This record gives sequence, structure tokens and C-alpha cells, in this order.
Amino acid sequence: LLMQILAKRHILVTLLPYESQWGGEEVHTMNLIKALDQRGHEAAFLGSCPELLNAFKRDKFPVNKAWLSKPPVTKGRLLAFSLLSPLLFLMAGWHLWRAKKSIRVETVYMLSFTEKLLMTPWARLFKMKVIWLEHARIGKWITRNPWRHIYKRWARWATVVVTSNAMLKHVAPLAPKVTSIPCAVMLEKATPLPADIQQFLKSGFAVGNVSRLTVDKGVDMMVRLVHSKPDMRLILVGDGPLRNKVKKAAESKQIMWVKSLPREQLMSLYKALDLFVLASKEMDPFGMVAAEAMWHGTPTIVTEHCGISEDLHDGNEALIIPAKFSLLDRAVKKLMKHEKVREELGAHGQSFVKKHYELNSMVKEFEGLI
Repeated sequence: LLMQILAKRHILVTLLPYESQWGGEEVHTMNLIKALDQRGHEAAFLGSCPELLNAFKRDKFPVNKAWLSKPPVTKGRLLAFSLLSPLLFLMAGWHLWRAKKSIRVETVYMLSFTEKLLMTPWARLFKMKVIWLEHARIGKWITRNPWRHIYKRWARWATVVVTSNAMLKHVAPLAPKVTSIPCAVMLEKATPLPADIQQFLKSGFAVGNVSRLTVDKGVDMMVRLVHSKPDMRLILVGDGPLRNKVKKAAESKQIMWVKSLPREQLMSLYKALDLFVLASKEMDPFGMVAAEAMWHGTPTIVTEHCGISEDLHDGNEALIIPAKFSLLDRAVKKLMKHEKVREELGAHGQSFVKKHYELNSMVKEFEGLI
């Protein structure tokens, strides 16, 4: 109680997700909150995301479960949300009022579409500062959503934060106050990879990709890369709709599929690769896995759709290409042939990431907002 009274600011993080899984958004949130806590701020969580509920509990932050509608981003959810919106709006106000009473909330840090629509007016009424985080790709889920008009109206009461400069132009039409605060790269201490993965990577030129197994992440292009490259070994880490296609491709001795790896082992994977590729075909707000690979000095290829690409110089810190298989194939062949080019890309990329995606810089910018 004394710590709550003495805290510089009291921050409430909210997330009422459509689906929940541990990923870049959750890692970014916890890294930020733990850093703000060390600077004397007090944080708590309100929402239904099991991943963040568990993470906040594990790190001894206060948590409050709140059950409201999932975001109206599909036809069925849109109908249910619209019909129940008056009741949901009152429930949202009640949840926020309870949080204000229990931890003296001064700033609300909203992550999902649901609470941005339902809680923002209440936060305004309760004299709270409102920060909206937009980690997700801006697509039809909002640009053709009937609730976008309410989003735009409430946005005048919020500061909208995006995680890359590339996102600014996508969010600016929806909100008057948008600022970019690039993600910080936070890494765990590496632990050894399983022996079968080590053996696989050492058997050839090791290329890696860590992403959800979807077409928009370019995974369909990735599995084609081994064609005409007998020395190439491709490891894909992730899960998603293309799982069966990837599993079939992994029957080849040139491809290995791993559903998931602990982050400590993921650090070792980055180090073990000869090349990392993030082949996104659609807007990828940042591309944290590419930044993590670059931090370890691994030469990296990203497409123009990766948010991080707007900060980089093609051919200096990374190779930046249009999302076309022929161009990706050519870029991979080039780096397989030229070790010196790989070494220079890896060194420049590592230097850039360590300088520009540093935790203290990110935290100071958020601290200025709260």
C-alpha cells in the first residue's frame, strides 16, 4: 500500500483480446511495465488475456479479471458487440471505476480494440490519461468496420502509439495524435539448442524464420527456397494455418519445422544461423524477430512490408526486398555465395539495432507520455 501511495504514476494495462498467445505484443508490454516499475511507477493489469494475467501475476503486479465482449473484428463478433454495446459500455465503466478505486489509476494503457471503444469515454470522465497501443496491422478489421467512426471520435482523447515509423501513415487517418516509439530489443540469456536442431543446422547453410505460419508472413515462399540449393538447411519456428504444408515440406532433409522454442533457446538459434529471413507479404508493424536476429550479428533479409525496413538502409544493415519469390531467391543465393557481404551485413545490423532499439530510450519516451 505504501508503494502504491509513493508511486510516481499509477498505470493500468488493459487487454480484452480476440485470441491470446504469447508474442511480440506481450513481450513488449511486460518489458515496458517492468522497466517503468523499476523507475518508481506502479502498474496493474485489467482484462481477460490469460497470457498477460499470468505474466503480471508472476511478476507480482496487481491483476483484475474483466470479462467483456471480444473485439468486433469478425461478422459474428460485430453483430454480438453491436447488440450488447449499451450493456458492455456500462460494464466497462464499472470495471474501470473499480480499478481507479483500488489502485488510483492515472494512466490507462489500452491494447485491444474492445477497451478502446468501451473504456475511453469513462477514462476521460474519470480524468485519466489515455494511451492506445497499436501493435496490429491496420487492415479491413478497422478500415471497413462500422465501429471505426467511434474509434476515430474517441481517438481525440488518446495518444496513439505505434511501434515503427512505417506505421505512422497507416494510423494517422484514424487518429489526430499519433507517435512512433520503436520497440526495444530485450533478450534472455541463451541456453543450448536441442541436439537434433544443432546437428541439422551444422549440416549445411542454415537459414531461419520465426513467425506465425501464414501466407501474409511469406511462409509459403520460405518453403520454396530450398529448391535448387542442396546445401541449404531451412528451419521454420512457429505455428499457424500453413502447419500441414510446412510439415509436409519438412519431410525433406533440407527443412526442419519446430512448433515453438523457449526464448532462451531462440537466442541460441539466432546465433547459430547463417541467415535470417522475415518474408512478410503484408504490413508487419515492426518485425521484432528480425531485430533480435540482427542484435546477435546474424545477416538478415526483410521485405519492404516489415516495419523495421523503414529504419534500415538496403545493403548496409540488411537486405530489403519487395515481397516476390524471385527477388527473395536471388537475395538468398547472393548471401550464400558471398561470405564477406554476410559479415558486413551482420556487423552493421548488430551495431544499428544496439544503438537504436535500446530499452532506456523506449522507456523514457513512454515515461514522457504518462
